[in-house]
Amino acid sequence: MGLVDRIRNENRERVFKELLGKKYSELKNFDILYNTMEEFLLIDIKRLVIEGNINKAEDTLFSYIEKNKDINVMFIAGEFYTMLMDMSDEELKRNDFSREEINAGLEEIRKIFNAKILTL
Repeated sequence: MGLVDRIRNENRERVFKELLGKKYSELKNFDILYNTMEEFLLIDIKRLVIEGNINKAEDTLFSYIEKNKDINVMFIAGEFYTMLMDMSDEELKRNDFSREEINAGLEEIRKIFNAKILTL
């Protein structure tokens, strides 16, 4: 399973349905094998979220995506946005983020990875 725990809940399902569309139902599980750099990226993003640096975490994610559009990075983005969906509106506001920004980020990720999703 890798170094990083997997988040399994309704928000996670909702996020991945948004990202993958019809392809979501074709996936049997989400035991993705990340390479070492991807593991570190996910750990770093989770750390930043826990510390309340959501905007920096999102910037880190998109910066990595600019250099590497491997499909695994889309799954990392899904994990990131799932963490945010699990937060209350108050927590998001306290950390200078909003549900609208979550939805916009998901839409951007979906657009970036659309061609790769179609070939899953």
